Amino acid sequence: MYKMRRYEYDVVVVGLGPAGASLVYLLRSSGLKVAGLDWVDASRVWSKPCGDAISSSHFDKNGLPHPSGEALMQTVNGALVYSPSEEGVIKLTGENAGYMIDRSKYGLMLLREAEKRGVDVFLRTKALNPIIEGGKLAGVKAYSIDLGELEFRGKIIVDATGSGGAIRRKLPREWPTYEEPPETDFVVAYRKIVELKYEIDKPDYIRLYFNTDIAPGGYWWLFPKGKNIANIGLGVQLGRGYPHPAKIYRDVLVKRPDVGSEVRVISEAGAKIPTRRPSNTMVWDNFMSIGDSAYTVDPIHGGGMGYAMTAARYATETIIEAFTNNDFTAKGLWGLNTRYMRTTGAKQAALDILRIFLQTLTNTEIEWAIKKGLAGVEEITTVFGEGELKLTTSFLDKLNIIVRLIGKPVLLAKLITVSEYMKKAKTLYINYPEEPSKLPVWVTNVESLYADYEKTVEIPF
Repeated sequence: MYKMRRYEYDVVVVGLGPAGASLVYLLRSSGLKVAGLDWVDASRVWSKPCGDAISSSHFDKNGLPHPSGEALMQTVNGALVYSPSEEGVIKLTGENAGYMIDRSKYGLMLLREAEKRGVDVFLRTKALNPIIEGGKLAGVKAYSIDLGELEFRGKIIVDATGSGGAIRRKLPREWPTYEEPPETDFVVAYRKIVELKYEIDKPDYIRLYFNTDIAPGGYWWLFPKGKNIANIGLGVQLGRGYPHPAKIYRDVLVKRPDVGSEVRVISEAGAKIPTRRPSNTMVWDNFMSIGDSAYTVDPIHGGGMGYAMTAARYATETIIEAFTNNDFTAKGLWGLNTRYMRTTGAKQAALDILRIFLQTLTNTEIEWAIKKGLAGVEEITTVFGEGELKLTTSFLDKLNIIVRLIGKPVLLAKLITVSEYMKKAKTLYINYPEEPSKLPVWVTNVESLYADYEKTVEIPF
C-alpha cells in the first residue's frame, strides 16, 4: 500500500517570497530544523509582480545582505512624482540609497545561503491544506512535482504565501486569524519588464504617475533597471468596478512613446496586492503569518519587500524565544504581534488612514496639491518616514503654507481630520494588547475607529 512521505521539522515555512525566504535565511544559524517550500522552480522564486525597488535601509536593519552582482540592476537615488497633467513634478531624495533588484536572483541567493547552513528547501512543492489535530495546527499537506504527496509536520507553521493566504484562509474560521477585508483594501497590479528603444534619462530615479483616469485608486510607474530596461506597470483599486490594469496598459499606456517603445518584453505578470493595515493578529497556536499573507505592506504604494523583511526578523526573534520557552501557543508566539504592531504596524495603520483618503481625490485635487507643493518634500518625508501627517498649528502658521492652501478650505479641513485619525490609529497600534485574551476588545476599537473615520471624511463604500 502506498505510504505518503512524512517530514518532521521544528519550523515549516510555506511560501518563499520576500517574507519566507528572509525568514529561512535568518533562521539558518538558529540550530532549529527548518523547511521551506514553494510551488515555483528555481528560476521563478520571488516571482510576484512588483516594482522591484527597495530602500537600502531594509537590508541593514533586518540583517540581510545587500543585493550585488546580477541581483543588483540599478542604484536608486530618488523619485519623481508626477501630477495628472505631468506639469507638476515633485523630486524626492533621501539619505539612504535604494536599489532596483532582480527579485528572482536575490531571492534564490537567500535560499542557497540558507541551504548551506542546513535549511531544507523544497521547490516545485505546493502546500494544499493545513493538518489540524486536537484543535491545533500540526502541519501541512503538500504535493511535490518531484516527490509526490508529502506531509510536513512542525511545531510552528508559517504562512508566507502572499495575499491569498494559502494556509491562513483554510484554518478554522473561529480562530482570530480569519479575516475578510473588503476588496477595496486591495489593488490588482500588472507590470512588464521591457527593453526599450531609447536610453532613459536619469536611470537612478524612479517615476510615479498619479492619474485617476489611468490608474484609479492607485498609480502607474516607470522604474528604470538600467539605461534601457524598465519595470513599467500600474495598480488599480479593487471593488470599484474599474477595468483590469492589463487592459489599461494595452489600451492607454502603450500609446505613450516612453512606454510603447519596446524592443522586447522580458517578463510580464499580474497579481492581487494588499494596500491596508496589518492583520489583527499574525499568530495563533503553532501558527504565524508574515508578508502579504498578514498584509504587512506599505498602504500608500503597496511595496511589500521591506515590510516582509521586517516581519521575518520579528518572526525569527519570536521563534527562537518560543523554542527557548518551549511554548508554541498563541501566547508563546505573541511576541511577533507586539514587536511588529507597535512599530511598523503602527506606521502602517496610520498610512492606511491616509490611503483611504487619497483614493477619494479627483485628478483636479491631485493636480492642485502637487503643483502647490502641498505634497512636497517636508510633508511626504514625514508621512512615509513616521506614519504621520503633521498638519500642526505651528506648521500651518507658516506663511508659505497658508498661501498654498488659499482656495481649498474644504480640502484643508479634510486633511486636518485625516491627520487626527492617523494619530489615533497609530496610538491604537502602539498600545497593541499584551496577550491574546485582550485581542477582541482591541479589534472592536480598531474597527470602530475606521468606521467612524470613513463616515466623518465621507468615504464612499
